[in-house]
Amino acid sequence: MKALPLFPIYISDFVGSILMLVFSLQAYRWANKLRSSQPQNVLFMYLFGLSLALVALSVSRSAGHMLRFVFVYAGVPEWWHVMAPWSGGFNTMTFVAVGVLTFYYPNVRRALELVEEDARKLRQAHEELEKAHAELKELTRTLEERVRQRTHELIVSEQKFRRLFESSEDGVFFCDAHGRLSDINPSGVEMLGYKDKEEVIGRPMSEFFLDPEDWQLYYQRLMRDGYIKDFETRFKRADGSVIYVIISANAIECGRNGYGCEGLIKDITHFKKMTEKLIYSEKMASLGQLAAGIAHEINTPLGIILGYAQLLKEEFVGNKELVEELGIIENQALICRKIVSDLLSFARSSDPRPEKELLSVNDCIRHTVDMVRHTFEMDDIHIHLHLQEDLPPVFADQDRLNQVIVNLLNNSRDAIGHGGEIHIWTYFDETECLVTIEIGDTGSGIPPEVKDKIFDPFFTTKPPGQGTGLGLSVSYGIIEEHEGSIEVFSPPEEEKYKRLGIKTLFRIKLPVAF
Repeated sequence: MKALPLFPIYISDFVGSILMLVFSLQAYRWANKLRSSQPQNVLFMYLFGLSLALVALSVSRSAGHMLRFVFVYAGVPEWWHVMAPWSGGFNTMTFVAVGVLTFYYPNVRRALELVEEDARKLRQAHEELEKAHAELKELTRTLEERVRQRTHELIVSEQKFRRLFESSEDGVFFCDAHGRLSDINPSGVEMLGYKDKEEVIGRPMSEFFLDPEDWQLYYQRLMRDGYIKDFETRFKRADGSVIYVIISANAIECGRNGYGCEGLIKDITHFKKMTEKLIYSEKMASLGQLAAGIAHEINTPLGIILGYAQLLKEEFVGNKELVEELGIIENQALICRKIVSDLLSFARSSDPRPEKELLSVNDCIRHTVDMVRHTFEMDDIHIHLHLQEDLPPVFADQDRLNQVIVNLLNNSRDAIGHGGEIHIWTYFDETECLVTIEIGDTGSGIPPEVKDKIFDPFFTTKPPGQGTGLGLSVSYGIIEEHEGSIEVFSPPEEEKYKRLGIKTLFRIKLPVAF
């Protein structure tokens, strides 16, 4: 009965064992629920294992304590002594398991931190993905509108370029890496003398350069510097005519094939001709002033020499030898007078104030031809007129226009020599509002090497004493004063002239008096 004073403690121990068993089982139940709700959660797995170990510990300890009370009060304490080592060992093992699981908590905590970090990164990635998804949705929603807007912008830009390309008065061209034309605008096609762009595409650009050296220089500069500006050269057109051009171009990359080029071609032929005419007019004016001064200075002593030579011839009529020598002086003086007369005519052609009036070109030609026809027919040279009736009048100086016609007729007679024909045409060009005069002959023609020099003052192919080289230069100046033009063709290309055997054709154009 000595154990009776410890009865409350035993009761507390017994009740505590039962409560420990109840609480551990309750913890196990909640841990199992958490594990079942989230089987992949490491913390819940850890709590489940820990509660399971606590249940084992509580079962071992509670069962051992309760059995001890039962065996003692049943009067068989020896049974407890047999069972006590087994109960104590099992308690120790379950306690060690709980302790081990308790010590394992920091590792679980670190694992949880890593899991939380991964979860945070996943959330951040998810947020970024959602943001990108929202932007992609917005882009998808507006993509069609953007594509439509960009397409419209491209169409507008292409139309602007195409209008500039098609309407430019200068030639716009593109060349590939082999120097062949890959594209060219209508102005460029017309400039080169073709009708269709397909006739030009694929041709080497070097083919249009009149001088091969210019092409080499152009290409070398373009490849060396990447661009070329205001390169002046001459182009050969489809019909064989020559034009002056200025080229500005840039080198462009053509993929792996190398470099091509794009650029502009400006036709400056008209500018060149106007410049040459201006220079020529200035030269003619200067020469005219010089010729007038020389002619007036020479004319006075020349008249005296000629007068005295004629007087001496009359005085020494009986001296045949002396009369012949005086005749030579007289003839040479007359030649000098003719030269002075031509010089004065040349000087007068530079007078900027001719006496102009309304004039019928056909009447002027008929009057001039009537004056010289007999002299020409003596050399078996026949003049044929092909005059268009009802020509509009021109505003001109009749004497100077007569002088031009006489000069051209005399040149034709000298070119024919004896036996031949001269044809004169007139017609009205309604498109340009010009009256055209054409004078052609069946003579020997003009050699190509001198054709560009025939209008130069004092240039002549005639032997000494037969020409001064001023007739055509005077004629050129007179036509220029009348705001017209004069050209020479030797031989002319038109079939109607070839049928008549025309070797040289002068064409004069005068503005009508409207």
